[in-house]
Amino acid sequence: MLPLYLSIEGLYSYQEKQEIDFTRLTEAGLFGIFGAVGSGKSSILEAISFALYGDTERLNKADKRAYNMLNLKSNGATIVFDFINFEQRKFRFVAQWKRRKRFEDITAIERLAYEWKENQWIPMESADGALVTNLSYPNFRRTIIIPQGKFKEFLELGGKDRSEMMKEIFYLNKYDLGPKVSFLQAENNKKLENLRGALTGFEDVTAAVIESKKIILNDAKSSLLDVKKEHKSIEERYQKLVDIQQDKKDLANKELELTALEQQSDSIRKMEEEVSQFEKTVSNFKEALNHLHQLTTGKETLVIKIQNLKEQKLSLQQQLTADEEKLAHLLPDFNQINVFKKQIEDYKLLITNTELEQKKVEVQNRLDKGQPIVKETKEREALLINNLEEEENKLEILKNRRMDTSELLAIENWYQAKDTLEKLKKELQGKFELNQSQIHELENQFIDAKLDIVNWEQQLYSAIQRCQQKLSELAKEESDWRLKQELSQYVQNLHDGENCPLCGSLDHPAPMHAEDVTEHLNQVLSLKADLQLDEASNNKKLQQFTKTATLLSDKIKLRDELKNELAIQADKFASHVDEFIWKDFDSTDRSTFNTKKQTLQGLENDIKQKEIHIKNLRDEILSTHEKVLKYEKSLTELNNDIKILESNIQQNTSQLRVLNVYELLQIPAEQYPAITAEIEQKILHTEEEYQLLNKSINELHSKLASISGQYGESYEQYTLVNTQLGEIQSKINLLLTSFGYNDITEVQFVINKNLPVDQYRMKIQNHYIQISALRNRITELKNITDNGGFTDQLFEETETLYRLKKEELELQLTLTGALEKEFQHLLEEFEKKTKLLTEFEKVNARKENLETLARMFKGNGFVNYVSGIHLERLCEIANQRFHRLTKNQLSLSINDSNEFEVIDFLNNGYRRSVKTLSGGQGFQASLCLALALAENIQSMNKADKNFFFIDEGFGTQDNESINTVFDTLQYLHQENRVVGIISHVEELKERMPRSITVLKDIEKGSLVSTSYS
Repeated sequence: MLPLYLSIEGLYSYQEKQEIDFTRLTEAGLFGIFGAVGSGKSSILEAISFALYGDTERLNKADKRAYNMLNLKSNGATIVFDFINFEQRKFRFVAQWKRRKRFEDITAIERLAYEWKENQWIPMESADGALVTNLSYPNFRRTIIIPQGKFKEFLELGGKDRSEMMKEIFYLNKYDLGPKVSFLQAENNKKLENLRGALTGFEDVTAAVIESKKIILNDAKSSLLDVKKEHKSIEERYQKLVDIQQDKKDLANKELELTALEQQSDSIRKMEEEVSQFEKTVSNFKEALNHLHQLTTGKETLVIKIQNLKEQKLSLQQQLTADEEKLAHLLPDFNQINVFKKQIEDYKLLITNTELEQKKVEVQNRLDKGQPIVKETKEREALLINNLEEEENKLEILKNRRMDTSELLAIENWYQAKDTLEKLKKELQGKFELNQSQIHELENQFIDAKLDIVNWEQQLYSAIQRCQQKLSELAKEESDWRLKQELSQYVQNLHDGENCPLCGSLDHPAPMHAEDVTEHLNQVLSLKADLQLDEASNNKKLQQFTKTATLLSDKIKLRDELKNELAIQADKFASHVDEFIWKDFDSTDRSTFNTKKQTLQGLENDIKQKEIHIKNLRDEILSTHEKVLKYEKSLTELNNDIKILESNIQQNTSQLRVLNVYELLQIPAEQYPAITAEIEQKILHTEEEYQLLNKSINELHSKLASISGQYGESYEQYTLVNTQLGEIQSKINLLLTSFGYNDITEVQFVINKNLPVDQYRMKIQNHYIQISALRNRITELKNITDNGGFTDQLFEETETLYRLKKEELELQLTLTGALEKEFQHLLEEFEKKTKLLTEFEKVNARKENLETLARMFKGNGFVNYVSGIHLERLCEIANQRFHRLTKNQLSLSINDSNEFEVIDFLNNGYRRSVKTLSGGQGFQASLCLALALAENIQSMNKADKNFFFIDEGFGTQDNESINTVFDTLQYLHQENRVVGIISHVEELKERMPRSITVLKDIEKGSLVSTSYS
């Protein structure tokens, strides 16, 4: 994680909003936060933790956290923290809460999270910082932000707690396979029992049973084929007789249908006659009657229309007379409209003159005020021009004192390159000396163990083999002595003259003594125990020195690389010294150069300040001159405006056409708009009234002309309709005579029947078609039934035989189907049994494998083993810095319980607890472990940079230790590490390349200021 930005407002002593730009601080790799005790330094770390996790060290939820964290002078608190996580994704976490109207009443704390995507902050579903940092809050405090009193927590944790922490950080839960194996065992055993239970239901399913059922099924299928052939032959004969019987029934039915149709023939003939009469009448009379009806209706309509037109004409003549009288009264006013309009134009000119007089007064006032300002500005411009001339003379004097800077720049670049080479050489020499010390330390381990550095492995294997051989011999000897010990129990039962219970002998010349046997057996057991200890010791040495030999090989390889680098750097340094060509300066002493550089810098600063001042004077002169031009232009424009206003007033007065100026002097100017409006209203009313009356009269004349035309046209149509009615009446009388009708009423009766002609014609046609079809079908059926040889007795006998054979077939089908179904079921069951047996063998084999795994992963042994490997690796990384900090006097290691110990090289390399370290030594060990842990986390998360914070701890270090610690911390920048420290020790501030200072102001609270050197 790499912090980018933090803002705090209303938290603890931070009354006003304070912002920290971490991007500037982290550039140097090492920065500090300084301030007096109680200034609010640690609150910065607490704000970051609270924004990410919603938790703090000082307060919990039961402590009224929201109230107690809120500044007593603030109405709300807000924390905004931006950072980049190990995946190089940018996040923002926000925490905020407010004070309600009641002072002690605080809103709930709201925590929000955002991710920067597509140039905007996108809200996240969860505000849990563990999801983006991959660390829980406790481990975040141990590895990233380490608050006061918690720096040594990881070092002093118990083995179990540290293993739990290692589980979370290094994801070791994946190695805790015991519960998973137990779960798999339970599932497998359950599956095994289910398979056993399932197989008990398949005891009667065997290959012999299936074979016997197959034979029975084949016999049944053969019998079924015979029955099917017989049934098919009888079925064909029976079906032929059924068809003949059905034909006889059809013949009887058809004859009945034919008789019924012949009885309907008379009504069909009458229907034909009626349809014929209807068609003739409609075709001859319908068109003439329709024409007669249309003419009669048109005549009635024309009579009504002529009467309405007479009434409309009378009404229009009355309206026209009234409108013409109104127009005669309106004409005098209408003829005066042009005079009225000229009066309005004159009044508007007078109103404009009034407004122009007011503007003239305003412009004159502005002109009187502007003239003194122009004069004052011109005087200021002259004064500035004099000052500019003086300053330019001074600048010219300073420029004449300038020196050539190109040579100084080249010398400075040479000195900087020299410093870089010397620093790099010193760092490489330090690494080489540390590497030499580590190699010597590793070689001493072989010497102390009396092992040859080359053949140490063969020596240990030989020693282990010798121990194993001697143990084998002692095991045989131990067995012999234990047998003798058992036999010695019978010695107490031997008596002179009595038989031996084992061999039956009466003589007992040299009986065995139990004390001698026990003594020899104890000697053997003692030797065996010693040999077992030697074997275990040698095995442990073999494991230990395998790691040591690997590490020694790596160190020797690194020594060769460092030698080459030192030689290369020495050549570069010598070449760089030869490049120093400036005789007036010393390559080993920079004082002369620094003096000249400071003199030149001071002169350049003076010139720069003078140039800035001259530029400001010129800008001010330019600005002042522009003001003068602007003011003069404004005064000219004002004079022009006054002349224009006077000209406009005179011109408007000369343009009056109707009104007399002298007569109007008696009317106040304020009444001009009202008079104008009154005249305009009169003109508008007269024009509107005149237009409406003209329009109405014209429309009435048009309507009268239209109605007169319609009246004449309608009367002509009425005369024409009367003539047409006489003609059509004559035509109808001729048709009545021609078709034998007495009057038109009889014709109307026939037409009003409105017969469905098409339907009747279809019915008649269908009747004749049905009779013809029935007669043909009856002839056909008679031919079939007369030649079929059908008798009722033959039909009954064949039907009975068919029914019996059908029942026999169905019975045989049922029997064969049941046998086939049973056989198929047996095959399926046998297949299931085979699969179950195969599965049972696989599950049973898996049971044995799972039992082996359960014994391997019992308890947390495997997890602790992996955790121990990680801790040993942490010790190796931490010792690279711890050795340098302690001057190779102390080394960190891990014991069998996964707890940290210290190897004290000043006391023969004896081990002791880390709790025996002094405060300063404990801080150094904790620092090295924290750096190693951060390095591992960075490697796991594939992060380019990693960051952690230390709150306090430097108060326990002496000056020499502080120097060593600072060298270590500054070296971290080259390893892409960023470290921040918090301290109240002011002396440390001068050594920090970047820092911020927290000040406690009585009125404003904690204030943050930044310093970059």
